[in-house]
Amino acid sequence: MDIANSWIAVWVALHIAALVTAFGTRVAAGSRLESVVQVTFYGAMMLMGAAIWACQQTHVGTWGLSAVTLIAMVLTAVVDFRKMGDTRHVSHIH
Repeated sequence: MDIANSWIAVWVALHIAALVTAFGTRVAAGSRLESVVQVTFYGAMMLMGAAIWACQQTHVGTWGLSAVTLIAMVLTAVVDFRKMGDTRHVSHIH
């Protein structure tokens, strides 16, 4: 395996690990590991930002894929997908 393939493997592994940390924030919610997973998630977000910046500076052209990974991380960590099928509407009683 030459150095170019090694960098590609590291880049892909970084993106997969970042998505796993985002999913981990949902799984670890309310547990004693929540703060550790959140700190790891924030670190992964910083690495994704660095990957976007590095790809733009070197004109590699893959910065868009890193940006999509960053967006997917944020959505995974923030959106509660369990409530997507909930058809109840909240009404305000005054």
